[in-house]
Amino acid sequence: MSNAKFKIGKLSGKGLFIAAAACIIAVGAAGVYSYTKISDRLNAELISENRDTLSAEGKDNDEQANADKSGISKVQESTAPVTEPAQSAAVTTEADKQQKKAEPQAYVRPLNGEVINPFSNGELVKSKTLNVWKTHDGADIAGAIDEKVKSMTSGTVKKVYEDQMLGACVIIDHGSGIEGYYCNLSKDIPVSEGESVSAGTIIGAVGNTAESEISEEPHLHFALKKNNEWIDPIAFISGEGS
Repeated sequence: MSNAKFKIGKLSGKGLFIAAAACIIAVGAAGVYSYTKISDRLNAELISENRDTLSAEGKDNDEQANADKSGISKVQESTAPVTEPAQSAAVTTEADKQQKKAEPQAYVRPLNGEVINPFSNGELVKSKTLNVWKTHDGADIAGAIDEKVKSMTSGTVKKVYEDQMLGACVIIDHGSGIEGYYCNLSKDIPVSEGESVSAGTIIGAVGNTAESEISEEPHLHFALKKNNEWIDPIAFISGEGS
């Protein structure tokens, strides 16, 4: 009888042990399951967050790239070729005028008569009218009264006036520092100050208005200045002097 109870109690102890072990195993399994579930959920959340982060970074990178491209485009636009100013044509025209003005010009004698009193080149010569020794800064070219006098070349009429000693005169600026003095003209002068003339343009006629040369036969007193210095007008026209 007692042996039977002992077996039952012994069996009962083993059963308890088995039950306890089963409980432990169940708890462990549940823990493993829970851990697995939690781990999977965390991994899923991390993956989702990484995707969102990568997506946001990609979007920022795209926006930055677009901004950079926009900046490059603006720089390229700002460095576009600049249109030349419209006045460049006017500048070229003025340069052409200056070049044309500096080119060699045709020269003609203002009068075709004989030179009766040449340029003295600073030496003293005796004046037939004044009976004194003085320089003769031009050349006297014989001609008939009212014979037409021509401009030796192109230029602009600088002055029309009456000189006390040389009578009715016309000064023409011929360019390149050359000024022509046409004196002892008749008082009826057909050109005016500021007027442009060409080689051969009629600027007056031979007169008898020069008080300092009135004893001479009718003539044109023709003189040239180059850079404010008197030069030989006949030699200049013929190309033999400057």
